[in-house]
Amino acid sequence: MAVIALAILTVLVHIVWAIVLVRDDTGVTIGIVDQLAFVVIGLIFAGVLLTLLRIRVRVGEQGVEVRGPLRTRLWDWQDIVGITFPRSSMWPRLELPAYEHVGVWAILTVDGQDAVEAMGTMREVIRRYKPSAADPETVADR
Repeated sequence: MAVIALAILTVLVHIVWAIVLVRDDTGVTIGIVDQLAFVVIGLIFAGVLLTLLRIRVRVGEQGVEVRGPLRTRLWDWQDIVGITFPRSSMWPRLELPAYEHVGVWAILTVDGQDAVEAMGTMREVIRRYKPSAADPETVADR
């Protein structure tokens, strides 16, 4: 809800700017096109903020699907080595072959206990489909 509130606030601030800037003599001529541009820019900023609501992770029979702000990617179980949550990281990592990894932005350390529960649930589901990938110790030893 905070992202939606911030997006609404962004649009409102840009609307207020569009109205207030033409009231007084600012030394610059601001016309209707400029006012519309302020509002459109506010809408663009709000749209960019709202893309953060797309972020998701889904774990199921086909594999792990990570959806970011701009794209969605599905990794099959054969392509997944494991899931880890390094101490210094803000989000967990989906470990892939050749020591590659992908950040799972849907689970953040700032979420506190919710992040712990989400990781526990994710490990349970992963254990069902690929038990070796659910154990962080096994993944860390690769």
